[in-house]
Amino acid sequence: MQTDAQAEEATFDAALARMTGEEEEEIVDAEELAAEEAETEAEEVAVDKATSDDWEEADEEEDDTLPEIEPLPEEPAEGSRYPKLEKVRTDRLKDSPLTGHIVPHTHWDRAWYLPFQKYRYKLVEMVDDLLDLMENNPAAYPSFELDGQTVVLEDYLEVKPENEGRIRKLIDDGRLNIGPWYVLPDEYIVGGEALVRNLLMGARTAERWGGRSEVGYVPDPFGHVGQLPAILKGAGLDSFIFTRGAGPWIQEAGGVFNWYASDGRTKVLAIQQVPDYPCLMAWGFENRPLDRKDSLNIDVDTAMGRVERLMDKHEALGWKPDVLLFGQGSDHTHPQPTLPYLIGKANSKFNGRIRFQHSSFPAYIEALKGWLGSKKIFRFQGELHSGWDRNILSGVFSARLHLKRANDHAMRLMRDRIEQLSAISYAHGGRFRGARLDLAWREILRNHPHDDICGCSVDETHDDMEVRFKHAEQIAVMLEDDVCAELRDQMDLSHDDRDAVPLLFHNPLPKAWSGSLMIDLAVPKFRCWLDHGLPVKIALASTPGDCLIHTSGLTIAPKSWDLHVHHDRVANVELPRIVGRIHVHRLPPGLSVAHALPGRGPYALPGEPVNLGGEFERTDWMDNGLVRVLFRADGRFDVMDHTTGRHLTGVARLEDSEDAGDSYDWSAGGHPVAQAAGRGEKMPRRVEAIDQRFADQDEANRKVFLSIEHQDEWTATVRLHIAWALPARFDDASQRRSEELEWNTIDHYITMRSGHAMVEVETWVNNACEDHRLRLHIPTGMDVKNVFAGGAFDVIERPANWPHHGDWEQPHVPTQHFSDLLMVQDKDGGSAVFCPGSNEYEAITTEGGTTLAITLLRATGHLSRDGFASRRNRAGPVYEAPGAQCKGSNWTRWAVMAYEDDWAEAGIHQIAETFACKASVLSALPKPQLDGEFDEVCTDGPRGRRMQVIRLVGTGPMPIIACIKPAADGNGTIVRLYNPTEVNWEGRIETDLPLFNVRGCDLIENATTKPRISKSGWPVKLNAKAIGSWRFN
Repeated sequence: MQTDAQAEEATFDAALARMTGEEEEEIVDAEELAAEEAETEAEEVAVDKATSDDWEEADEEEDDTLPEIEPLPEEPAEGSRYPKLEKVRTDRLKDSPLTGHIVPHTHWDRAWYLPFQKYRYKLVEMVDDLLDLMENNPAAYPSFELDGQTVVLEDYLEVKPENEGRIRKLIDDGRLNIGPWYVLPDEYIVGGEALVRNLLMGARTAERWGGRSEVGYVPDPFGHVGQLPAILKGAGLDSFIFTRGAGPWIQEAGGVFNWYASDGRTKVLAIQQVPDYPCLMAWGFENRPLDRKDSLNIDVDTAMGRVERLMDKHEALGWKPDVLLFGQGSDHTHPQPTLPYLIGKANSKFNGRIRFQHSSFPAYIEALKGWLGSKKIFRFQGELHSGWDRNILSGVFSARLHLKRANDHAMRLMRDRIEQLSAISYAHGGRFRGARLDLAWREILRNHPHDDICGCSVDETHDDMEVRFKHAEQIAVMLEDDVCAELRDQMDLSHDDRDAVPLLFHNPLPKAWSGSLMIDLAVPKFRCWLDHGLPVKIALASTPGDCLIHTSGLTIAPKSWDLHVHHDRVANVELPRIVGRIHVHRLPPGLSVAHALPGRGPYALPGEPVNLGGEFERTDWMDNGLVRVLFRADGRFDVMDHTTGRHLTGVARLEDSEDAGDSYDWSAGGHPVAQAAGRGEKMPRRVEAIDQRFADQDEANRKVFLSIEHQDEWTATVRLHIAWALPARFDDASQRRSEELEWNTIDHYITMRSGHAMVEVETWVNNACEDHRLRLHIPTGMDVKNVFAGGAFDVIERPANWPHHGDWEQPHVPTQHFSDLLMVQDKDGGSAVFCPGSNEYEAITTEGGTTLAITLLRATGHLSRDGFASRRNRAGPVYEAPGAQCKGSNWTRWAVMAYEDDWAEAGIHQIAETFACKASVLSALPKPQLDGEFDEVCTDGPRGRRMQVIRLVGTGPMPIIACIKPAADGNGTIVRLYNPTEVNWEGRIETDLPLFNVRGCDLIENATTKPRISKSGWPVKLNAKAIGSWRFN
């Protein structure tokens, strides 16, 4: 028979599930999983277990009873919505072996199942009520956590700027904790540098109002990257409070552990919230969780029952510290005026067993460190991305992939071009534009909360994201325009030919860059520039070295009208233009002056010419002496590397399957959980797609056409066009794909360059179907146990095959995340796949070896829904999101390349960065006057014809430049490197910028060390897997 307590718990769980879409998670006994999880067990010793007395009931013979807790007054205090609250009394409590820190907070998703402005409407009321409650009850309600992010204050103060002083006072008094983040991000999708900018922006905005919290609070992202300890520690934070991602080893750790970064040295103190961050949300409202939380009508009995169950959960986990953390709040919840009363009731109920107190995250961390003392503590190193006790929701890596592409474009534009050019100009006396750089980064960072960038929100939320990305690009265009005007005055643009048009080439890398660039620039309307159709040549002004610029595709276009924005006016004039694509081989690092002139340039090739050939006037192959591509009639192609002898057979195989899941998770069909049924059964086995199709095998519904887009000896591009009829949708009732078909088109633009062993591809998908996943297969021909994947400041070694743990809340899914780079290798070398930005892959083991499957598109129509084959219950509200079907055009840029030796020795990480970044060519002309004439064109500036911001001088695998930017405070230039290899790097950083002073600094730009300057540079040692930053001026 069900007890009253059990009935209360069931009622609350059901109500909570209806309200939030999530149910209370189960804790799995690690002993039951030990045999299956042996390979993931931690290697170091855990803390000695706390004594069993910590969990004993209080002595019932003690007769020193507490006075009755006074009931809450029903009338509000003067000038307040709330009654005057009484401070919790602890003077007559018995000594207790445990202390419970109850931390009131709210978790504020800026946008999710409501768009931003609707949530902000609620935010204004919540903060208004919070100010009222805290100001009128300083003793009874001493502190509140504003979710670890500062953007919510910006959002509020845009509406209520008159309350800034009230907020500042609460922060100054240590009562309202804000930051350390600007927004609470998804860590995987945005990458390492974005996490640094987030913390930097959070620290700077918090400083305006009194300072940040010193706790690395990250409650709700869908897993945590392995380099987060280094990022947090680099930002001055030594603790980390989280919810998701730990495996069953967390039981041995007792909930608390030292989390080490990839370098094996840097660590933070990590605390898992048990069972989650909202464990005491709606406290006292267990039977009516939808009631307003400012109501005084609470149920003390159910509230105490909840505390009892939470105590049991800590004990089941094997919690070791004598200080326990209870989050009192959840998504978009308001503060509870009944909190002091309930704490008093809990102290009375559990007197002698545990003592509760109103607390804060900083106070809890301080108490936990006091308990730790010199105790040994469990050690963990690696990613926190397991679904042992909570859903990890890996499908977000492929939801609305176009947003991930837009994010990568915006960040690359800022990091690779705008910030570097701004740093060069500012170092030579240009204007400091820090506020405008911040403005662009704010637009980007406001798209980084996990519900936004993950693509798992309502359509309006993601519509807003596209607007923010456009705003960031608009600001970047204006910044580039201003900076180029300053660089024009600084650089030596002189030329003997009066027809010469000055250009600036910018390569953001510390090594030569090769690739193609589009040019569309206005030129003077005199002499030769009026003869449209003439060819154009471009030459570097300084000694080019081994740099070659091929301009056969560049011509003079007829005059056209355009707007040319001056300082405070605009000229609308008609001018000729030079238009077309150029190919560059080994563009020097940094900023280089060049000139455009009518005529044909030299035709030297960087290697053997690119040739195409075949039988019966077909194009069957292309070859450049380093690599050969063989085209198949079924839409695939083979890649043969002449140097390594590696042969990739059947590259670009297209695979399509149903998606019966939602924006959080892909799922096979045939395993639905009934609507509103709550949690489904556990998943004893991994389920495969029930309708998996391959284009090469689906001859009846597939058409393939091949055409030559461009061909000369420098470069050739072949278009491989595939039309494929696929099921129009997935039927939830029958759990089958429809008989009706829709034609989709997939276009691969395959490019080969002279002198390059890489095969480059742009794939455009025109999606006409719903509820499916389209993937690209790249067979490697190697049978490997591990895969190397690019990540946040790292290259991560992961298993090729993930075990399936059927007793987990959400067992491992085979799809994982990677950024920019994916590799497999054996003792002789390997194969690399380059794919800029955030991506999803699966390593599939077959008899022919390991195949890498890259997701091109995932189409689904729901924000969330009840459980299915890869998840037991809903991850959010059941809500349709038709925009997540991603109909229309979807774009992926990728490449394949074989290599010899180890990936680090072969410099594959540097090649990936070269492929991902973009050099740029900028006009160095002044703005035209109203008559279309230009002032002096080829001026003689003082800074020479070439300038390299950073040179890395050293041997061995080189580190990656994460950023070169003006310091946030305007005092110098910041350069940041990271070393993703297992090899320490020693060398020098040298610069052509003025250098009088250099300091090592942390990630938020506070000075740390003072290297010695010599010969325009300073010595550097960057350990394996380490991140380093310096400030110089």
